[in-house]
Amino acid sequence: MPSRSTRDMPTRFAVDALRALLVVALLVVAALQLAVLPWLSGVVAEEMPDAAFLRWPLLGLSILGLACVDVGILCTIRLLGFTRRGDVFSALALRWVDGIIAALLAGSVVCLATVTYQASAVGGPPLFSLMLLMGIVGGVGMALLMIVMRSLLVQATTLRVEMAAVI
Repeated sequence: MPSRSTRDMPTRFAVDALRALLVVALLVVAALQLAVLPWLSGVVAEEMPDAAFLRWPLLGLSILGLACVDVGILCTIRLLGFTRRGDVFSALALRWVDGIIAALLAGSVVCLATVTYQASAVGGPPLFSLMLLMGIVGGVGMALLMIVMRSLLVQATTLRVEMAAVI
């Protein structure tokens, strides 16, 4: 029978690869927040002077929405650390799952605020509004999925504690 470390190699590789991809995603989101979106909002304000007043509120909401993505990625990276160490069945891991749920719900609220502001200020492109509506529904749906996954983690953690008490 192979040793435990041999059996865990594919899992360790998958966790490490996923962490690396999430770090890259975090860097891309940071670049969007710090450089691309401010530059792009300036270009749009110059090309559409009648809608230039939307630049700062929409830029702020965009950066805030991406901050929710940052939080979700950071919480996921932290949970992957628990998984790699085999400590995912702990109360501390639940806090990071709660962070992901909060980030998803906060992102949905930011999408709702953006679509509401845009609808009250100017009509805006329908594709952008559809994308924001998908962000609201997708964020709430993913948060509900994470709530279900959290309850499964609680059950597994409880069973693990009970099994440890028996052994």
